[in-house]
Amino acid sequence: MFKTIPIFLLLGFIACSVLAISSYRAEQPGVRLFTKYFSAVPMQGYSTQRSLAAGMKEADASIIRQAYVYHEATNYDLALVSFRAYLESNPVPKSDETLLLAGTAAVAAGEYAEGAEYLDQIEEGGEFTAEAWWYLALIDLQQGDLAAARGELKRVTGSNYGQLFPVKEVLGKIPVR
Repeated sequence: MFKTIPIFLLLGFIACSVLAISSYRAEQPGVRLFTKYFSAVPMQGYSTQRSLAAGMKEADASIIRQAYVYHEATNYDLALVSFRAYLESNPVPKSDETLLLAGTAAVAAGEYAEGAEYLDQIEEGGEFTAEAWWYLALIDLQQGDLAAARGELKRVTGSNYGQLFPVKEVLGKIPVR
């Protein structure tokens, strides 16, 4: 009799743990989708660093090259520090790619609001617009704003580069409330 009590307690603990994990997953669909689909690596790859720094002051050129090196090396915290330094003295960067990489570095570092701020500055209709909308949708998913994420994903679908992203797959996994 005394040997069966610990077995029943263990089975009860396991059942409660499984129930808690499954209910947590059901309540956090956006976070799961964000985790599955977010990658800070740009869809179009990285530009040549020399072309980015052309025509800049040497200090700015050095900072932006370092930011790109850190980003490419997946050291997003240091990349974000470098992007912040560069964007402080160049609030309107030469390329929207700088804003895209600053935004993805911020998101990868857990600074979602800052990442969204950079991504929102990307010129609409430009080369990086669809990618910015994709990342904004992922930020919305991470924050639990499923309606806003759906809106951003629909914008991606209607863009010239919409086919580069698994939009239909993500839209199919967002629960309708």
